[in-house]
Amino acid sequence: MIRSGLAVSAAVSFLIVLTGCADPTGDSGVSGSGDGPHRYEADGTVLESADHGPQLCIGGVAESYPPQCTGLPIIGWDWNDVTGEDSASGTTWGEYHVVGTYDGTSFTLLEVGRYRQPPDSSPDFTPPCPEPPGGWAVVDGTRVSDADLQAVMHGAESEPDSAGFWIDYIEEPSEFTPVEGIIAIAAFTGDLERHEGELRDLWGGALCVTQHERTQAELEHIQAELDGGAARELGLEPTVSWVDTITNTVHMGVVVAGDAAVAAVADRYGEGVVVLEPALRVSPEV
Repeated sequence: MIRSGLAVSAAVSFLIVLTGCADPTGDSGVSGSGDGPHRYEADGTVLESADHGPQLCIGGVAESYPPQCTGLPIIGWDWNDVTGEDSASGTTWGEYHVVGTYDGTSFTLLEVGRYRQPPDSSPDFTPPCPEPPGGWAVVDGTRVSDADLQAVMHGAESEPDSAGFWIDYIEEPSEFTPVEGIIAIAAFTGDLERHEGELRDLWGGALCVTQHERTQAELEHIQAELDGGAARELGLEPTVSWVDTITNTVHMGVVVAGDAAVAAVADRYGEGVVVLEPALRVSPEV
């Protein structure tokens, strides 16, 4: 998700998709706080093919034609009740806002409406450092080549306390933006003065060295642990996961995020370290 074609580390990295939705164990979040089943809502693709009935796609849709996905069977779905669907090669699909209940296996439809575009969740690449006096600028024009950018990236990421590397631009980028228009951003868990001095020897362009709480390796370990079975042990049905270098967090897509599971994740990894992204959100009661 770096905003250029340069071979630099992605700010949001290590995307892993976990296919299928197994039966939940422990607190799946179906009842949330334990007060009985919730109404849930979601905005997504509903797809029916020759292989299965209508499903609410969970965890992404393959960009084939026709599209493909895995998801939750929808009880009570009728294509005659909606508009805007497409059909090809025995598959019918469309994007909708759905409200219903979830029993841990299937989604029972109560309401359907027009798809609601979710808020923009694109990462903010803005340097977290104060802008230098006079603005972001090249300080040594002899060290602002593509090779120099690669060197500063590898130099930063090779440190044991590296918390990630990403780039931004001094001005709005275009396909003609030269490498000297890049701001190199490196995060570490400590000793920023030493790191900045060493990186400045490698890179003459704009540079921001900032502090994060956790190293990139620690985040990747948490992600691997969750994907390796810890998520289900904590009562979650995982769908996709990724490390967000910019926010220094691990994100995990889940079917639902019940109160007990959310608390268990925070207790195990710390408050705010793992951000759960539920496909089914609790819907306000009408």
